[in-house]
Amino acid sequence: MVLNKMNACHVFSDKNLSVGADCLTVYPNEGRAMSINQAIQERIKDIPAGQVFGYQELPEYGQSPDAVVKAVNRLVADKKIQRLSKGKFYIPKVGVLGLRKPSDSELIRSVIYKDGHVRGYITGLALFNRLGLTTQVPRTITIAINGGRQLKDFGSIRIKTVITRIPINEENIEFIQYLDVLKDVKKIPDADVNDALKIIKNKLEALHAEEVQRLVKLAVEFYSPQVRALLGLLYTAIKGSNNSELKNTLNPTTKYKLDLNSKLWPSARDWNIN
Repeated sequence: MVLNKMNACHVFSDKNLSVGADCLTVYPNEGRAMSINQAIQERIKDIPAGQVFGYQELPEYGQSPDAVVKAVNRLVADKKIQRLSKGKFYIPKVGVLGLRKPSDSELIRSVIYKDGHVRGYITGLALFNRLGLTTQVPRTITIAINGGRQLKDFGSIRIKTVITRIPINEENIEFIQYLDVLKDVKKIPDADVNDALKIIKNKLEALHAEEVQRLVKLAVEFYSPQVRALLGLLYTAIKGSNNSELKNTLNPTTKYKLDLNSKLWPSARDWNIN
């Protein structure tokens, strides 16, 4: 008697024999059965060339992780996909000079996102350049993540991760980045502090009232008194009044030396900023 593949898999399992990627998985929505190996090959066909992906982004991984790992490794061995780093893969694009690696923006995305969820954001010199605070273009991109420190060199760019304890989600990244600028405002290369503050002030003017409140809450919970004082200064410049929530968190005897232009920022002394 010839066993169909579904029954063969069941028999082998009863005998405690490992069949790995040859066992069948049923996909009710697709109305058919296929092996994990076949399933992964089909999934890979739907991933655009140059896009980085990991095991967890393949739905079959949750059910059969070992089989998925074996199937993916087989595709790497067959040169159908390329390994970027541990647990990260991509389908190479074919260019005039041969196979091409993922773009810099895709490499950055692969670090910022994990399992389809955002876990980090661009900060440091790359952020300052993007906001128009400096003309310097970094080769090393700094990404703050809810994770560990790493330095990855991909050839065209390097990506350094730094640890942040701030909860990161799609809705608050913009606010965190503005606060990071205020935190490092004296360290921005080739930038005048007054000019940098004016740029951030223009960004804050576009925020709605509820967004400003979320920004203030993040500053109070996660940033230094100097950042809160600077945010208070910008709030006063925009609204014409002080923000009491920020004001009440500051020590009235602490001074913040930033060498601001008093004509541009007449309320600086109200926030103990020199």
